[in-house]
Amino acid sequence: MRPGISSAFVLLAITALPAIGEPEPGAQPGTTPAGQASVHVQQHSFVLHDAKRDKDLPVRVVYPEQFAADGPAPTIIFSHGAYGSGDMYSPLAFEWAMHGYIVILPTHSDSLAIEGNEKIREFFEGTLERKRRQRRGEVRKGDMDFADWPNRPRDISFVIDSLDEVEKQVPEIASRIDDDRIGVGGHSFGAFTTQLIGGTDPLGPGVFADPRAICQLLISPQGIGGLLAESSWKGFTGPALTISGDNDGGRNGEPAKPWRRDCFDHSPPDSQTLLWIDGAYHNFGGITGRVLPGPDHGPANPHHVELVQRASLAFWDHHLRDQSDDIDAFGAALQAAFEGEAVSIENN
Repeated sequence: MRPGISSAFVLLAITALPAIGEPEPGAQPGTTPAGQASVHVQQHSFVLHDAKRDKDLPVRVVYPEQFAADGPAPTIIFSHGAYGSGDMYSPLAFEWAMHGYIVILPTHSDSLAIEGNEKIREFFEGTLERKRRQRRGEVRKGDMDFADWPNRPRDISFVIDSLDEVEKQVPEIASRIDDDRIGVGGHSFGAFTTQLIGGTDPLGPGVFADPRAICQLLISPQGIGGLLAESSWKGFTGPALTISGDNDGGRNGEPAKPWRRDCFDHSPPDSQTLLWIDGAYHNFGGITGRVLPGPDHGPANPHHVELVQRASLAFWDHHLRDQSDDIDAFGAALQAAFEGEAVSIENN
């Protein structure tokens, strides 16, 4: 896929998120229920070319129509899940942009976006059967292939390398990106990508770490198994926020607890905060901007979307806007903000 350069003004008045192809929720937590806010953001899609890898990387940039303050703004780079794309996750990207952040969403090589929604639907409808085949040791053409995983963190570092070019492609944010306030986040395979940027070492010390990312958001991160061992997180320093929930199991049948907690539990002390949402599924009710078939991803749940929006925004505000690495203060603030909610919050 090589999208042409385009810019569009986005005015959303969202009401629901039942299925593929329907509107994506964009809410303003604290003022209106998730899915009912009108937000004013801009988005611009184009292609960056990495000459070193001879690779074209499609990116989408989401940013506020008007910045509330002069000068550079904190910037978030967000990595999509396996077979997703940078055109997804608008419920999160729009939420952050409407609060003054510049959000850059690359589309990695495993994306099925070029096949359209029907291909993605077919993929998820076949997930359970693929899992059964994998447990029997059978692999067929079209099953998950994560062989290109090293290029995911390289994509993130390349985007950071290319921030001047991003500003050239999007004149509205010229001189707005703050090189000293960059956060990286991701969901699922994107959370694995983010772990590597934060110092997790599947191949050796510091292979993919990028210290220019000063904090990491991990939504449904991978645990021990495959490339990751208990020792893999010794170099993961954070600060990070891990978000998961009771029904957020792994693709090979790993239970949400303890597998989604492994990064939190095995990282160095004072590096992470954990938000555990009671009953949450892998899609948290629609953070990808759609609800796909399959029991692993769960039904639409605007409240769970709102919880992820609120927690992630609070995390970015604390570590990027306030530039604080005090996770104890962040954990305490999150506890106060989520009092009465069906969640648990811990610091490691």
